[in-house]
Amino acid sequence: MKKSTLTLAIMALVGSGAAFAASPNVQGGSSDTSGVETGKSDHSLFKGNNSGVALNGASSYIDLAGGPVNGSNNAIDDHGNGAIMTPADMGLFGGLSVAQVWKADASVNGGGSTYANFAINSVRQITTLSFAPQFGGLVIGQVGANSTGSAADPAVPLSVGNGVYFGEWAPRATGTPPQDSTDLNMASNDRTVWYVGDNAVDTMPTAVNATYSVVGINGVGTTAGGSPDNPNLYSGTLTASYSSGSGSLSGSIDRGTDTVDFTGTNIRNDGTFDKGTTIEGRFYNGAEALAGIHKAGAGVADDVAFGGSKISGTITP
Repeated sequence: MKKSTLTLAIMALVGSGAAFAASPNVQGGSSDTSGVETGKSDHSLFKGNNSGVALNGASSYIDLAGGPVNGSNNAIDDHGNGAIMTPADMGLFGGLSVAQVWKADASVNGGGSTYANFAINSVRQITTLSFAPQFGGLVIGQVGANSTGSAADPAVPLSVGNGVYFGEWAPRATGTPPQDSTDLNMASNDRTVWYVGDNAVDTMPTAVNATYSVVGINGVGTTAGGSPDNPNLYSGTLTASYSSGSGSLSGSIDRGTDTVDFTGTNIRNDGTFDKGTTIEGRFYNGAEALAGIHKAGAGVADDVAFGGSKISGTITP
């Protein structure tokens, strides 16, 4: 039986005044559904049917844009990066330390004048609740609007209804979390990578010949993954070639000498793509964006969540 998560419900209150349109087709995936399930948000404070995640067996899917993303941004606007979120930040009473939060931006230029932009929110849960599932860290990457000539500052995430999200989650470490730390417990053997989007493609366009700039999230808060306010991301470009019911995704994303190679990734006519059991993902927004996960097989520490935006090429509906 799944249980509710009070802490995420508190975060959700921050965005409860926002208006959400029903999403046409929320789809996603996870490397371990016992850690993260993706689906339409159905929390009692939202019920917007937008991209959501249920963490660690929670009974409902919290709205990503309206809950942890909006809550984090409000606390950071009030107190700066690395802020301790409290109910007071949400217009409520009390000084309970709910979570520590950060935000970062990233961009990738594929060689032309167009930049793909990304926003990354990181949440480290602090509050200990014996009757609710806990987590150590949640990192949320968001595909942003492209910019021309230079990277966007700050990145502007795609609007609700077209949002594309990808990231990682880890359970709570043993003991009481400190008030101030950059450790999101992403070294845990139960770390999970995930992706989800509001407007999934379920029938591929007739023809796609396009290049996507992509970033990958892995181990934020660890030495390799960088700090939450300055994550060390994978980055690169991928090329999609699709027509007549079949196609391929090629290229790579890299972080130093570490590479996720997409050679041999098949594009399916239902809008998904895969490379055996190692890569899975989906196109979104008429194939203008994509997201997915890479499961290394050698241990969860090497799993990568990725997302990207088309920077050049053509898509024929």
